[in-house]
Amino acid sequence: MNKLIILLILFSNLIYSQDKYFEVKKLHCQTENTEAKRLFDAGIEILHLNENLDPKYLAINADIFAKSILQDTTFCDAYFFTGYLLNLLHKYRDSYAFHKIADTLSPKPIFIYKQNLAAICLKLEHPTEARRYYQEIVEFFPENKEGYYGIALTSTMIGDVDNGLENINIAEKKYRIEDKDTQFLKAILLTLNNKHSESLEYYEKVESRFSKDDYFNGNYSLSIYEVATLSKDEKLIKKAKKYYRKVKDKSKLTEFIKSKFEDK
Repeated sequence: MNKLIILLILFSNLIYSQDKYFEVKKLHCQTENTEAKRLFDAGIEILHLNENLDPKYLAINADIFAKSILQDTTFCDAYFFTGYLLNLLHKYRDSYAFHKIADTLSPKPIFIYKQNLAAICLKLEHPTEARRYYQEIVEFFPENKEGYYGIALTSTMIGDVDNGLENINIAEKKYRIEDKDTQFLKAILLTLNNKHSESLEYYEKVESRFSKDDYFNGNYSLSIYEVATLSKDEKLIKKAKKYYRKVKDKSKLTEFIKSKFEDK
């Protein structure tokens, strides 16, 4: 399921994200070191000016935040923004290290710290560690839907798909409006849980958005096929084969899915 999880990361709203924290109206770690604060403020100003995310300036920006850390090694906000910029530079292992320190130094659980740590873990393909941060989000921020969504997302790699379905159901209820990413993930989890008839409703809800996606077409074809086989509906079997043919790169699919259609 590794390829599936990478795909889901691409459209997940759990991707490395920002919030009002980026306006820096309130710091999570206060610093008494005036030079550390001066460098930090300069880093924030450059970050806001670099709207096009030019890598050259991102690197300079990360260095400024790192210099702020050298002035005050307890300044968790400087660690966070260093990690943020290293992520934008695709230096995920270094980014993880700075985010981990920021989370450790923070005086209380910070949602965005744990959210972005989990996202980095997914990019590094460490789903078990990502799961731990999503569980912490659920523990400390139980009303936030993203912890439940994240647990469901990691279940596609860890393999505890019953747990994933339970959590995606909670996430779905916490969204005020229908969310296509959540519905797609729920469709996948229903397929993985062999609840093929239920999954069809969710695939239909998101088809307009994901109709060209190989994972959508592959998993949708499997659920259609299983329902069709059970009911011995030849028309549905043809429909399943049609969606399977839409999959451009069949190497993305599980051997189980391919076994239903190859040489048939």
